[in-house]
Amino acid sequence: MGGNLAVVISDFDLLQEAFKDDRFCGRPENLQQIFKAYFAKDAQEVTSGGIVFSHGDHWKEQRRFAMRTLKEFGVGKSAAQTVINDEIAKLVEELRMDAGEVINLKFRTNMAVVNTLWVILNGEKSDPNNAQMTNVFRSTAEFIQENPMTGPIMIMPWLCHIPFFKAKFEKARSSPQNMRKLTSQSITKHMETYDKTHQRDFIDTYLKKMSECTDENSSFHSKNGGDANMQRTLMDIFCAGSETTSAILTFAFNYLTRYPEMQKRVQEEIDSVVGSRAPELADRSNMPYTDAVIHEVLRHSCIVYTTPHATTEDVEFHGYTLPKGTSVFANTSHIMNDPAHWDEPKQFNPDRFIDSEGNFKKNERCISFLVGKRYCLGQQLAQQELFLFLTGLLQAFSFSTSLADPSMVDIEPVVGFLHTCPDYSVVLQPRA
Repeated sequence: MGGNLAVVISDFDLLQEAFKDDRFCGRPENLQQIFKAYFAKDAQEVTSGGIVFSHGDHWKEQRRFAMRTLKEFGVGKSAAQTVINDEIAKLVEELRMDAGEVINLKFRTNMAVVNTLWVILNGEKSDPNNAQMTNVFRSTAEFIQENPMTGPIMIMPWLCHIPFFKAKFEKARSSPQNMRKLTSQSITKHMETYDKTHQRDFIDTYLKKMSECTDENSSFHSKNGGDANMQRTLMDIFCAGSETTSAILTFAFNYLTRYPEMQKRVQEEIDSVVGSRAPELADRSNMPYTDAVIHEVLRHSCIVYTTPHATTEDVEFHGYTLPKGTSVFANTSHIMNDPAHWDEPKQFNPDRFIDSEGNFKKNERCISFLVGKRYCLGQQLAQQELFLFLTGLLQAFSFSTSLADPSMVDIEPVVGFLHTCPDYSVVLQPRA
């Protein structure tokens, strides 16, 4: 691929074996180069690459810190439920204003999802009247979903120096650079009000970690770009954590608009288990069909349809020699659509996750959050948000298409840097 040796793993068992091996936990050099160009202040900035595009000891250190700190501030705990439900309540009130109208949901859920993560990282909710903040959040979504030049330039970073591609690259780079400005402002504000005895959020905890770091080999030390690593880690968590969840929700309501009978089954579970109170995370275990719908949305949409790792040394793997630096792609899309293990995989069918007794049935081959040592660290928060947003909105509204018949709704993912949902419109009707 562009002169770089690459292999693709399409077998589930081999993928698990490979991605659990430290020797497969690197990132391709071309990806590290281009994403530094996208996110770094300039070419001279020293950084390990945050979490997503770093590897080795610095990656382990940043990931371990991020997972522990996110957990401390509510991810995977009921504390996050309150923050999420507050955002859902506000979103429901906003959408009531558009009841009966034909609307596009694409960016309607985005700000609510973003706020949940912004509170954890930044300690405060974003201001919906702040035009700069709103534009940054929207442009981040557009960068991830709609940047058509990302693929070629990721494979061949030198393309960004050729006039035609350079113009496209600079335009695409403006979005992460605007995000950088916003996070820089937040970091500066935190530094001005920092109290080492009390950490308010993720940024404070990172500042404390940096101030206490004496190991010159650490990614938190100034000699290894500690400040820049904080920037990259914040942007990695924010971009990956907010946009993918919002994109999955957009898919979910598209599927349920296409299949109103499935939407009705979810609402029946909500009415039976939740009633009129706000949905809670504890309800999920009593709502097998809703859980099945969420998993089928994750499987069928397959937002991250492939992901690249790289070998960090020469590896002998099942009779093949993979030289150091070989890109190793997980063929997630094939694994979650393999007809040898999924009955009619192209069909959207939540019942594949329901057993004969009506209970939710997990399938280990549903690897939406990937497998191995670099699985998505935002998995718990994403799962919480998907359940609460889906049930909260379906408790309040019924969603129908503006087309002549639900069968006309397009549900096939659009292939780009990620799978994205086809554009669609819905009509919301408040439920009694």
